Amino acid sequence: MNTKHSNIVAAARKYGTPAYIYDGEELVSNYHKLKNALPSCVDVFYALKVNPNMSLVKLLRSKGACTEVCSVTEMEIALKAGSTPQDIIYLGPCKKDYELKRAIELNIFAIVIESENELSRVSKFAEEAGTTVNVAIRINPDFSAEGSPWKMGGRPTQFGIDEKHAIENFGSYLKVPHINIRGIHVYNGTSILDAKSVYENTKYILGLFRTISTRYNAQFTMVDVGGGMGIPYFQNQTALDINEFANLMQPLCNAFHEEFPETRIIMESGRFIIGTAGRMAVEVNNIKINHDKTFVVTDGGTNCHSAAAGSGRVVKRNFPMLNLTASKHATEKEYQVAGPLCSPDDIIGRNIKLKEVKVSDILIVESSGAYGPTSSPGLFHSHGYPSEVLLYKGETHLIRRKDTAKDIMDMQILVDFKAPKPILN
Repeated sequence: MNTKHSNIVAAARKYGTPAYIYDGEELVSNYHKLKNALPSCVDVFYALKVNPNMSLVKLLRSKGACTEVCSVTEMEIALKAGSTPQDIIYLGPCKKDYELKRAIELNIFAIVIESENELSRVSKFAEEAGTTVNVAIRINPDFSAEGSPWKMGGRPTQFGIDEKHAIENFGSYLKVPHINIRGIHVYNGTSILDAKSVYENTKYILGLFRTISTRYNAQFTMVDVGGGMGIPYFQNQTALDINEFANLMQPLCNAFHEEFPETRIIMESGRFIIGTAGRMAVEVNNIKINHDKTFVVTDGGTNCHSAAAGSGRVVKRNFPMLNLTASKHATEKEYQVAGPLCSPDDIIGRNIKLKEVKVSDILIVESSGAYGPTSSPGLFHSHGYPSEVLLYKGETHLIRRKDTAKDIMDMQILVDFKAPKPILN
């Protein structure tokens, strides 16, 4: 067992499983890899939606990352982790009044406007606050991001304003009182592994910015080109070629910066930065044979890691998994790796080969840093949220303790139903 794996096992034993265990060096390296592939005129905004743990956000912030948030809670996490309001953008299709008012109070860099109705609401709240609010208009483009398994633009979605409609009506947006439109935001797709696809997507967005700014003679100061860079999860996938990415993106962004030197270019990234830096560790509770299949039952499954269980996918494919505590000379066997839920879908490894598994072994699911616990039904069976641990520079930090029964029950309010009075004959 190598040092990294032994540290993961030690952390899992100490803080309990299921646990998400993050490699701080790998996290920082991934951020620098992306940042260094882009010219200095591009700011990288870490997307808290993929993993909002404040210690991880703080580590990235210490290396220069800005933050993209999708709720008031993520906004507060970003602030507590050291982000300044001028390095925060706030987007999402459903912003409550109190969330918008908090963003206005903080004077963040931009509230990303998803609809004309939302623009009117922000204008109203700005007037009430006696201020002018910086916003960006989110556009749902006619262009669809090739290479993305989850397209968020170029088709009917709840995100943004249709490109044609936005272009035709941008003049009216510019006249809305108490509003300063910094520019535009476009997010076209996610989990993209092809550098050329990211390039074509970015080129289209920069062209859209140019069209609108020229047509309305507007001096914009922001363009958010989205991002969507992914990581390989499955055997037939190849990692994003970061050198090709750099060779394509640098001249494109530099040329745009020369043309619009006062415009801040923003690229969002979450999965690429943190995806490979996280692993879910689970402990084997039971091993059984059922209908000629060997099932390994663990203490973490769909409730902790719905993505590994294939939630939302028609074809269920395995994330990479390892048995870290297998004996040195163990042979591989085929298993079905199940979680603790009373659900037939709670399988995180299907017909997967692992070194021979025994009860109390520690298994890990690789590439689990993004959308692990955040997109999982943590309260299924009231198991609660798993622990989270950061390994960084030779030290082990508990950055979230595992939920206890008390934690879960304390959030509930018990109604005191009095027993019915007996009926007297």
